[in-house]
Amino acid sequence: MEIPETRYARTADGLNIAYSVCGEGPRLLNVSPLVSNVELQWEHELFRRPIEHVARHVTLAQFDKRGIGLSDRTDEPPTLEQRIGDIVAVLDALGWSSANIIGMSEGGIMAQLFAATYPERVEKIVLLNSATSGRRTTIATYADSPLPDTIGILRRIEETWGVDPSYMVEQMAPSQSDNPSFVRWMGRYQRLSASRADFARQAKSILSLNAGDAPERIAAPTLVIHVSGDRMLSVANGRMLADLIPGATYREVAGSDHFAWIMPEWRKVFDPVIEFVTGKPVAVGRQRRFATVLFTDIVDSTATSARLGDHRWREVLDSHDRVAIRLVDEYGGRIVKNTGDGLLAIFDAPSQGVACGLDLRSQLAEMGVTIRAGLHAGEIEVREDGDISGLAVNLAARVEQATAAGLGYLTATGFPAIAPHVATGRFKLLANVGARRSAFQPDIPTFAEAGVSGGELVSWFG
Repeated sequence: MEIPETRYARTADGLNIAYSVCGEGPRLLNVSPLVSNVELQWEHELFRRPIEHVARHVTLAQFDKRGIGLSDRTDEPPTLEQRIGDIVAVLDALGWSSANIIGMSEGGIMAQLFAATYPERVEKIVLLNSATSGRRTTIATYADSPLPDTIGILRRIEETWGVDPSYMVEQMAPSQSDNPSFVRWMGRYQRLSASRADFARQAKSILSLNAGDAPERIAAPTLVIHVSGDRMLSVANGRMLADLIPGATYREVAGSDHFAWIMPEWRKVFDPVIEFVTGKPVAVGRQRRFATVLFTDIVDSTATSARLGDHRWREVLDSHDRVAIRLVDEYGGRIVKNTGDGLLAIFDAPSQGVACGLDLRSQLAEMGVTIRAGLHAGEIEVREDGDISGLAVNLAARVEQATAAGLGYLTATGFPAIAPHVATGRFKLLANVGARRSAFQPDIPTFAEAGVSGGELVSWFG
């Protein structure tokens, strides 16, 4: 899916609110949680996959609240009424007289007050991992365990903002705590979405939000969803909201991520949202498709990390990730996952994968980073969580493992597609390795020696 253009809506008090829109279908406005960035969110596969999935079924609009992301900053913490003005401004800029609304986390508190204040502009409302306000004593009666210290968590996130994102990941997306690539990227997301002062103003604003009796005044059909192990806002909040809102439907989903779109089982959250908004169930099942699979790996990463030290190695990995994200998108591919010191990506055509691999190799080499790349074109299985599997994936991985440092191998299935590019000089073919060793490149392993079956030829690019 093409990354949408960032646009700006003008609020009544003169601020510019960044927003974007993608997809086709019923109108759905997302009122984001604590921090957002309508452009940067497309960089990481864990953020991008649910956006693309939802946008296949609805017209999805998203915006950065005042003081955060790409929107104008404020000198003082925004009030709830000012935040509601942001929603009005975005809907007006879109030309939407009404829409379905999904409010996440404290964005749900905004959505509650908006739905109660402007009932004519809300068709349906979804509240995800959200809360009421000013009712902590009552909320406790819905809890199975002690309520989390939300204030303490926010203060600790502020202290570590942009420096140690692991704490925010631990609290907001614990399913990714052992994913160093995601933790690194979350640090980038923090730094490019808000300064520490910006975040402090947001946190102060959150603590003062009070929608009063807005839940009881909501007239639109309402779906409340809460992740049972949410560490930021107890599931007790969701249970209480569902009781307060007339006729609300409540769904509790197993998991522990406050950022529910990060969860491995994220579709259990968002498929019910799609069905609620569209009135149609979402087809569940694995999809099979043809793709070119690219695996890359930093050569001698363990030794290099030991030589450079932790801080410098993190900088190297950050640079690797930024270049990889940009190039894969530039060549029309999709990053399936970051493997720690490499990546797994898919492309529609072998030429895209080869070109991306070569550019990635060249640009990283300029930074002193050497990679190897392995590609195979074949049928893959796309799982419900966006991950991929199948023989084609296994073959690409095995080819990458057998590739010489600084080079790329492509299996025979992809060679016919890139042969014209070799003829025109776009790609330089160094060798074809068949069942026998090449006489002029005796050090290149054959398919069989690499432990790979299912093809006859490896093309070696440099």
